[in-house]
Amino acid sequence: MPVLHKTPIQQLIALEALPLTTNVTIKRGRVRWQGQLQPTPLSESYTLRIDYTLHGPPEVTVRSPELHIPKGANLPHVFPGRRLCLYYPCQWNRSMLIAHTLVPWASEWLLHYELWTFTGVWHGGGHEPDSDRD
Repeated sequence: MPVLHKTPIQQLIALEALPLTTNVTIKRGRVRWQGQLQPTPLSESYTLRIDYTLHGPPEVTVRSPELHIPKGANLPHVFPGRRLCLYYPCQWNRSMLIAHTLVPWASEWLLHYELWTFTGVWHGGGHEPDSDRD
């Protein structure tokens, strides 16, 4: 049975319903979402952006505040352009709603980022993405 892809309109409607959404638009088939995530009550509040088209994987970036990278360290689990690495390729597909998957996964990534800035150890599991892969 073929996988039924969620349309950009379906993605927009689900993202629009999130209380943490500050802006969501569709333009030329590209869904652009922006929202405020705070992984824990003691965490900083982060502005995230997700860009999604049917022609590539969703791109998730932290817009503000700028991510702090301790001296001598490399920010773990990011793709070029500081796009967050949130899942293995087989864990997300176009039949899934971004609002129910990538947004919570991004919040979890931010929690592990905060722990990493204090401990120097990434506790989030996963693997480092290929640096030359886009």
